[in-house]
Amino acid sequence: MATEQKHAKLVLAVGIFAMALLVIGTFISGGSLLQKILFVIGASVLGAVAYFNKQKMFTVLQTVATIGAVLAFTNLASAFRYGIMLSVAVGGVVYLVKHKQYKEDPWSTIASLGLVLFAIGLATNPVLLPIVWSLAFMFGGILVASYSAVGFFKNKIKIAAIWLILNLLLTVNPIRLLLG
Repeated sequence: MATEQKHAKLVLAVGIFAMALLVIGTFISGGSLLQKILFVIGASVLGAVAYFNKQKMFTVLQTVATIGAVLAFTNLASAFRYGIMLSVAVGGVVYLVKHKQYKEDPWSTIASLGLVLFAIGLATNPVLLPIVWSLAFMFGGILVASYSAVGFFKNKIKIAAIWLILNLLLTVNPIRLLLG
């Protein structure tokens, strides 16, 4: 039992570190190399944390985020970016359906809507379409934060606190852009 608790604490600490990388990346100059690196590392490490905690929804969310972060290093046309990101999001939803996520946790529907909005946001160029980008990330973040809040407060999933805090913080810049 002591080994399991140490493992859980270590995974939580790694998750908090990955969340910190993502939050720092959010406030760094948009599109910079450092921001892209922080997003790739943070999203992929947080995906591993979700996977090791057997959190299917968070694993799928982080898979979408990681692929979006990797695509930021490319110069693909926006049609390809949208196609890739929406395909990944739909693939994630299909995976969740096949693994009975929606039967086990009906709140997952909320997170899936956030997942699709994140996919749209990750495919959108924030310089060319700042309103679309901001709305996608703002509402996506609110939906995933809501799902995470249910997981943390109602279902007592401690690791869900990471996604709750992360997604609330990730909505700050999009809201600021919309209000400014």
